[in-house]
Amino acid sequence: MGIFNKNKVREVSYVDTHNRAVIRYRRACRTFIWVGVVNFVGLLIGIIQYYTQKSDWMTFCYCFGVSDFLFSLLFPRMGETSVWFWLIVAFFSIITTAGAVLLGVFSSYGKKKVLFAMVIAYFVDWIMVFLAHFVAGEDLLGFLINAGIHVIASFFIILAIYQYYMVLNIEKRFKDIPTVAEMKEKEKAEETENADQP
Repeated sequence: MGIFNKNKVREVSYVDTHNRAVIRYRRACRTFIWVGVVNFVGLLIGIIQYYTQKSDWMTFCYCFGVSDFLFSLLFPRMGETSVWFWLIVAFFSIITTAGAVLLGVFSSYGKKKVLFAMVIAYFVDWIMVFLAHFVAGEDLLGFLINAGIHVIASFFIILAIYQYYMVLNIEKRFKDIPTVAEMKEKEKAEETENADQP
C-alpha cells in the first residue's frame, strides 16, 4: 500500500519518515557542538605540547579560523611570556567554543535564524582560516589541519540545511491529510451522531 489511500489517511510511514528527517537534522546541527569542543581541546593540546616539548604550539592548535588568525598574528609580536597574550587566547577560545555550542544546540531545535547564523558564522570562519595562513603566517601543517576540520564540519552544515528543508517539505506535503487518529475520532463522532438520531 502506498503513502496515500482512498480515504487520504496518513500512515505510520509518514511519522517514520518525518522523525528520521528530524533526527538526521538534529545530529547534523549538533556536529557544530563537537567542533567547538575540538576547538577548546585542541588549544589545550597545543599549550601542553608547547610547554612539554617547546615546540610551536600553533602547529597543534585546532582552532576556529578567527581564533587561529588572531593567535598567529599576535604570537610573534607578544610572545608566550605575555600575560595579555594568554588572556586573549583564553578569552577567544572560551567565547568561540561557547558560541559554537550554543549555535549547535539552538539550531537543532529547528530555529531557522540560528541555523543561518551558524552558516554565516562558519563561512566567515573559513575566510579566517585562509587569512591565518596567507596573511598572519600560520604554518602549512596548521593550515591543513584547520582546513580539514572545516571541510568535515561544512559537510554536516550542508547536510543540516538539506535535512531542514526535507522536514519542511514532508510537513507541507502531509499538512492537509488527517492522521489515523483523527480519522478514527471522526468516525466515532459520526457513529455517536447516528446513534442519537431516531
